[in-house]
Amino acid sequence: MAPTCESRFKAPGHTAQAGEAAPFPRRASARSRGQGLQRVIYLVHGPDRLLAREAVLATAAEIDPSGSNTSWLDGRETSFAGVASAVGVASFFDSPRVVVVTDLLIRASRESESGESISGVEERTGRGRAELDTLVSAVPESHHLILFEPSLTSVPPMLKTAVPGLKIIAGEPPRGPTLIAWIEATALGAGSRIDRHSAQRLAETLYPQTWHRKPGNPRYDRPPDLALLKAEIEKLALAAHPGPITVDHIALLTPSGPDQRVFRFLDAALMGDLRSGLDELERLVAAGEEPAMLLAQLLGQMELATVAAAAGGKNPDAVARDLGSVAPGRVSSVMAATRPEPRRPLHTAGAAARIDRNLKTGRVRKPEDALRDLVLALATFTPDQSRGGSM
Repeated sequence: MAPTCESRFKAPGHTAQAGEAAPFPRRASARSRGQGLQRVIYLVHGPDRLLAREAVLATAAEIDPSGSNTSWLDGRETSFAGVASAVGVASFFDSPRVVVVTDLLIRASRESESGESISGVEERTGRGRAELDTLVSAVPESHHLILFEPSLTSVPPMLKTAVPGLKIIAGEPPRGPTLIAWIEATALGAGSRIDRHSAQRLAETLYPQTWHRKPGNPRYDRPPDLALLKAEIEKLALAAHPGPITVDHIALLTPSGPDQRVFRFLDAALMGDLRSGLDELERLVAAGEEPAMLLAQLLGQMELATVAAAAGGKNPDAVARDLGSVAPGRVSSVMAATRPEPRRPLHTAGAAARIDRNLKTGRVRKPEDALRDLVLALATFTPDQSRGGSM
């Protein structure tokens, strides 16, 4: 089994945004403070569906251990009025009633983005706020409404203003060393074992760019999916039985995602291999990768390559340690990609800055055009051009 979700849920980032954020609120806490019975509304959101669901189950069990006063509704098939009616039903033996509704807010959000005119959207938004206000006021004292929104990654602004004292639970997956520890514990729960090195290899294979930390731009984040990881670990445990899971099992049985093609593209572009770079780029775009994300990654690799080149052959571990926020493996891969021409990144930095500036100032309008320009510039650039001004 996975570790308890209490240790994995992070709400501090929302505390200042809305009401009260607490991973597992205690049912008796309001009474112990002398506040009497209160209606309580929770928002449990992603990005990780497994953690969010575990939090919903734990919260509902905390309030209603027997489950006799807990109802589950599908927000895609139930209206706000239907939820209000369900949460207003009297409970048995004066125990708190719990209503869990899934995907109610995300459905309403999609309906408001369905291509209506501006006036239509405004009318729908106003109606949605009125429906939400009606739902909030329909929750009786001592009853609990849990809005389970695993597809959301943050709190909708309308909800923050409509629900004072909203309790927020964020399904934020672990990363870095904490994720590695989770993989090790999950392997033990599956009746197997995996050492730290193999656990990191599994994380790197499935989430090579985001297993260690969040990217600076949330748009480019692909957070670890713990349900997928758990299923992968169980598969590997079965294959490795009775021995431990090793890197050989991972290499043989764990498919690499599009991110592995991203690395091939980055390496080809950095080495100035025009044909391979464009071929890999076309495959990535066809697979649904965003050109803007790929451009940001290539610019980031070029920046790191420039630093590595300036280090003058320094050990990758030492460079990573000096930078403080880059994994040694990433520094090593960049150095390997530029080894045939180790000083090349110093000469191509100007071209990268020019293309990035052209995109940001509107001279180049599409990220995919800027990306192809950069790949072409890296393939045709010569040191003489660095002394001759902009290309």
